[in-house]
Amino acid sequence: MSHVAAQEAGQLCVLAALLAPCAGPAAPEVARQLILRFGSLRTLYSASAEALRDALAGQGGANLAVVAAIVAARDLAEAAAREAMLGVPLDTGSEAFRRYLVARLGSRREECVLVVFCNVQGIYIAEDFYTGVRRTECLIPLRPTVRRAFDLDAHRVVLAHNHPSGAARPSSDDIAATLQLRVVVEPLEIRLDDHCVVAGNHVASMKALGLL
Repeated sequence: MSHVAAQEAGQLCVLAALLAPCAGPAAPEVARQLILRFGSLRTLYSASAEALRDALAGQGGANLAVVAAIVAARDLAEAAAREAMLGVPLDTGSEAFRRYLVARLGSRREECVLVVFCNVQGIYIAEDFYTGVRRTECLIPLRPTVRRAFDLDAHRVVLAHNHPSGAARPSSDDIAATLQLRVVVEPLEIRLDDHCVVAGNHVASMKALGLL
């Protein structure tokens, strides 16, 4: 969305109001810079703290406060979305879970991996989020995933990662890495339930596609 379209949609006003407590009178200009840099509230919402700091270079002391406010707002929204998954077996085909994945991964500009840990009944325990070093690659973290599963006494794992290219289709590398993880974790009594690929508003499930 262009700067003009964003202004017409009221995005600048919404963002400026959110930032006013920490940016003060400079809030409208800070909001304008962020929209110009990221193009939309959705992309801004998904931006890393580092990317936000880079976008606000030159804003002085307001920089850290603005970044903290945006990250805190995102954390609050994500925590609220997770509530829909708590206390019931995780269903990777459910609309609630797919909406959560889209919110977490759909607008990221670099490949990221989300690892969800569940107990033996499939109840959500915790999750880990990994940001790719390269824009188009984020390898599945094998050792940290196994270590974390043991620490949490998790018996089931769900993976998800995004494709910034916009195609919600598992690549051959995605499939190979997923099968490698399954070979590693299954002898340890940890079941890999699914691996979802997210692109924009679309989610593809390897389990549903018969790839897992």
